[in-house]
Amino acid sequence: MPAELLEGGARVFGAHGLSYDFISGELAARHPAIAHKRVLVAHIGNGASLCALENGRSIATTMGLTVLDGLMMGTRCGAIDPGVLLYLLQQKKMTPEEVQNTLYYRSGLRGVSGLSSDMRVLREHDADENVQLALDMFVERFVQQAGGLIAQMGGLDALVFTGGIGQHDAAFRRAVCHRLKWLDIHLCEDANLAGRPTISQRSGHVTVLVIPADEETTIFRQTKTIIEGRHPI
Repeated sequence: MPAELLEGGARVFGAHGLSYDFISGELAARHPAIAHKRVLVAHIGNGASLCALENGRSIATTMGLTVLDGLMMGTRCGAIDPGVLLYLLQQKKMTPEEVQNTLYYRSGLRGVSGLSSDMRVLREHDADENVQLALDMFVERFVQQAGGLIAQMGGLDALVFTGGIGQHDAAFRRAVCHRLKWLDIHLCEDANLAGRPTISQRSGHVTVLVIPADEETTIFRQTKTIIEGRHPI
């Protein structure tokens, strides 16, 4: 877009940064052999994003200027053709406020399924055609955008699932790993169903982990560092 549109400053804050900071620390502490390699972290919940880590530092994320970009989410659309917005404004005669409400609160899993943004509810109604479409799209969007970040890193050594869906939905993890099996991901079905910390087999190149999100710990650590004067503000 024209540079002058950003005059006066437009600062982007990486959504889920607290979660990714925590995961990076956990990898360094618990999986040092992986921490310095190419890692794709998937924070998948009602809000969802991917982060490419190299040597424990973020080099790319699926989030953009706002939390609407990137993956399909619980009620947010994720990446969308800008022409859709023009269509809603010009053809559907929606107001900017109505468009905003639709994109943030009426889209994603909820919008496509016509039922709910809660993955647990959708799993109970997966025989419904619209629900199945939503579940399929959720995986498809993940694979599309994961491919871009993996290409940016030049390959993948580890995949980390976190967030509510990432931690608790074995069917989603299975579907994603199946679609990414060309990366030499060998999923251990028993470990996946049990939600163990490591759900991949040793025979595969890519290590697949499940690490619970703990953003509160990151908030505490960073706040403590600032209070103690050890972090430049």
